Amino acid sequence: MRGADWKTEHGAHVSGTDDERTFGIYRVRDCFERGGRRYLVLHLAGQRWQTEVQDPATVSGVRSGSVVEVQFSSPAGAQPSICFIRPLEPGEYWPSQVMPTSWCVDGADPERLRMLIERLRTAPFRHFMEGVVEDLPLLKRFFQVKASYQHHHSVAGGLLRHSLECAEITEQAVQSAPESCNTAIDDSLRDAIVLAALFHDFGKILTHSGGSPWLLRETPHEHLSLVALSAHLPRLANLSAKAHATLIHMLIQDAQRKGHASPLPLVDTIRMADRMSAGLRLFGS
Repeated sequence: MRGADWKTEHGAHVSGTDDERTFGIYRVRDCFERGGRRYLVLHLAGQRWQTEVQDPATVSGVRSGSVVEVQFSSPAGAQPSICFIRPLEPGEYWPSQVMPTSWCVDGADPERLRMLIERLRTAPFRHFMEGVVEDLPLLKRFFQVKASYQHHHSVAGGLLRHSLECAEITEQAVQSAPESCNTAIDDSLRDAIVLAALFHDFGKILTHSGGSPWLLRETPHEHLSLVALSAHLPRLANLSAKAHATLIHMLIQDAQRKGHASPLPLVDTIRMADRMSAGLRLFGS
């Protein structure tokens, strides 16, 4: 672990005594023993720290994947050590702020996803997305699979990068379109189309993953995005029937290549963003 720089960058910093205290919320990457000693590996915002646990009783109940509140003690001239740690319950933290960045080839991509979630303007879609990123098995596939085998974004983590590019291109288009086309876009519609762009290829976590049944791997990915999201869609429906219906409608229209036929505006923007992301990547941009 780092010294003074680490304390000022990641968490509350209490000074003025010989024993400085640092507080923060982290995702536990690993908790293991080596040579009779206990170690803890923590993640926050793309950073990784490993520290020895002086008192094993302090980490009782802590598991890999847990989100924890940690207090570090930093006596003068010594490395920080854990003096308090507590696993947090769902609802005590924003999952998007503690995504396991170690799963990504490029640690900047989870930060882009976090910022995209923070830019959502409506509570139902924000809470829906926090539930999706808290689903760690789902998130791991999203972070690691390719967007294609031999075409665009054909590297590990390519699906996440392509999905983010599509969502960001769509976000920019939706921001500028109402001004040029005199079209009203409310916040719920805006969030729905951005997330539909993010998830338009989400079915690839099933078709492009070796852990999926062979029959799903032989199914067109366009028709599986809603299947991949199925565990989280009921929560969105409970939060907002309108938001739920809008997102499903957009994903189905896009999968059928019929965004232009939607009664909602700008659904075809998702297909445009997909072509732009794929095309620019193929030309090395």
